[in-house]
Formats: sequence, C-alpha cells, structure tokens
Amino acid sequence: MTEARDGTDAELLTVDEVADLLGVQRRTVYAYVSRGQLARNQRPGSRQSWFRRSDIEAMVRGDRAQQPGRGAPRERTELTSIVDGRLLYRGRDAVDLAGEVGFEQVAEWLWTGVDAAPAPWRQIASVPDDVAGFALPPGHLPLDRLKLTVSGLSAADPLRFDLSTAGVISVARSLLAGLARCLPVAPGVTLPSADAPIAAQLWSRLAPGRSRPRAVGLLDRALVLVADHGLAPSTRAARLAASVAADPYSVVLTGMGVASGLRHGGSSTGVHSLLEEIAGPERVADVLAGRLALGGVLPGFGQARYEGADPRAGHLLDELLADDTADPVRRRVVCDVLELVARRSGESPNVEFALGALCHVHGLVHGAGEVLFHLGRSAGWLAHALEERDGRT
Repeated sequence: MTEARDGTDAELLTVDEVADLLGVQRRTVYAYVSRGQLARNQRPGSRQSWFRRSDIEAMVRGDRAQQPGRGAPRERTELTSIVDGRLLYRGRDAVDLAGEVGFEQVAEWLWTGVDAAPAPWRQIASVPDDVAGFALPPGHLPLDRLKLTVSGLSAADPLRFDLSTAGVISVARSLLAGLARCLPVAPGVTLPSADAPIAAQLWSRLAPGRSRPRAVGLLDRALVLVADHGLAPSTRAARLAASVAADPYSVVLTGMGVASGLRHGGSSTGVHSLLEEIAGPERVADVLAGRLALGGVLPGFGQARYEGADPRAGHLLDELLADDTADPVRRRVVCDVLELVARRSGESPNVEFALGALCHVHGLVHGAGEVLFHLGRSAGWLAHALEERDGRT
C-alpha cells in the first residue's frame, strides 16, 4: 500500500510512480540510483524510497539533470553539435576552422569561447628524465609514449589539483605542448624552433625527411578536425573523471584509455597497415578481397552520427589527394581503395580512414594516426572537463 502524503510531500514520488513515468521496471529505477543518475530520498518514519518529481521530469526530457556534487556527468554539451551534416565547435563549422586557423587557436576556442589568437603556449623542452628514459619494448606504438608522458608530467606537477579554470587551461597548454615534444625525433630531421606550432613539432617526430609546409598544414587540419566530436565514448569517460574532481592529467589518461579501442581512436592504425599491405594500385582488389574472404571488415568506413559522408574525412582527403608534393603512387592507392569500396558498398570513409591515409601517403611512422587523434582529442577532453566543472559550481 502506498503511504499517504501531505501537501509538503507532493513533490515526492514512489518507485512505482517513477517506473510508470519513465516507462521502465522497478529494477531499472534502482539501477539509475546505483549509477548516480537519480537521487533517492527518505522521509522521517518511512522505510520507503522517494524520488523528487523535478528529477524525474528532467530524465523524461532527456537531460538527466544532476544536483551539484552528486558525481554523475551531465548528458548534454554546448561545445559540439552536428547540424545538417556539419560538425560545429561552439556553433562554428569545424571544417571552416580547419582551413582558417591553427589547432592552438581552435583549442582555445573550445576551452574559453574567446575568438582571438592565443598567447604563445608554454613549450616544454623535455619530459622528466626518468620518464623520457623509460625503455619501452620493441614494437611499441607512439601512443604508449604519450600515455607514459601524461603520467610523468602529472607526477611532476605538485599543483595538479588546482581545478580552477585558469589552472586547468594552464595545464592544458603545457600538456599538449609536452605531448608534441615527447616522441623521439625522426632520423635526419632538424627540430623546429621551440615556439613552432604543435603540428610542426609533431612532423619532426612522426615523418622522415625534411619538413614540407603543405604536409605540416595537413597535420594541423587533422588536429583541428579530431579535437572534439560531442559525447563520444572517450569523452563520456573523461567527463565522468572530471565529475568526481579528477585532475586534468587523469581526465586525459581516462580519455586515452577508452579512445585506444579499435572501434574508436585506434582504427587509423589498421587503415595505415591495410594501405601499406596494398603497396601498389595493382594489388588493391586482391588485398581487399583477401581481407573480406577471411571474414574481416575494412577499417575506416562508416560514421553513424552522419546521415551522409563524414565531413572531416572529406576535407582531409580532398586536401591530401590534391597535394602534388606527396608520393603519387601512394595517393593512387588511396584513391583506388575509395573508388572500389564506393562502387561495391556505397560506404563513405570516416576520419579514421583519412588519418590512416595521411600516414600512408606521407610515410609517417606506424601508429602516427593515433598520436594525431589522441593529441587533438585531448583538447576536447579538457574542454569537456571545464564544462563539466562549470556546470557544478
């Protein structure tokens, strides 16, 4: 029997009433409680669980509004949206931004909403010696070094729990600069100046031979276009870390852990390997057929968040394939793969394919696409950490 309520308790609902309003079973309501998505209240003299009508109405609206300090991340973001097939950062088209301003300025736009050229980021000449000298096993990916560096920089920062907006942005600038400089320099490459952009720092560590302005510009565009993509799995994880007051380094490590998955930020390496296996245009059909005959899938195609093609991939691939300074045979391989897949399945490439193609055409080191994805997306994870914090103050 439902307990009687007086007028002062009209805001409170029983678990059965909540289940009816949400259209779920009782056990689902309690699951919401265990995950921190719904607060359970008690009344004096009652052993029954009670829930506030305003919380339930918020869940029905879909925003899962949370009380400050409860620890569950918000389910909405004002940072990124996808409208009519366009990716928008704070209302501005990400593809347009990629062609107009550099990665650092876009990162500042995500963090602050201020549309102005940023002050020079504090560049870190080196990571702590014990971190830089840590020997990784043969065959490790560059991403392994990035994760290690985040941990090392965190341990070396006694003020890492300064969660003020200014403190988080200061860490964000130095952390991204440090990640760009933590990888070993490619053979025969001259390091750029300490105040060179992030993309130039990365080129000297991911690419053989001398720097090419057009190619460095393509790296910069790639960083811009992967900086954020709304509430993707890694971003949800990063926001969860931020919601319990994790420091900025831990937020980034949390995002990296999830984004390492092959179905998230890790598939560019599979694309790169596939293109390297093809090697020449005459092998495209045979290699793709061999992959499919073994029950495999072709990495880098399809993006469920767009009804049409992924605009990030379209932009990067247009720029890459129009670059007549790049290897023509490698560009041809990419073109032939795209044409064959489009002809047979109609599938469009996603940004992971574009990153893998960029690595193949410019001969970047194995795993370079993951470096671009994780470094670029770190800007977004930190922007979401700031938004999550601001929503609780």
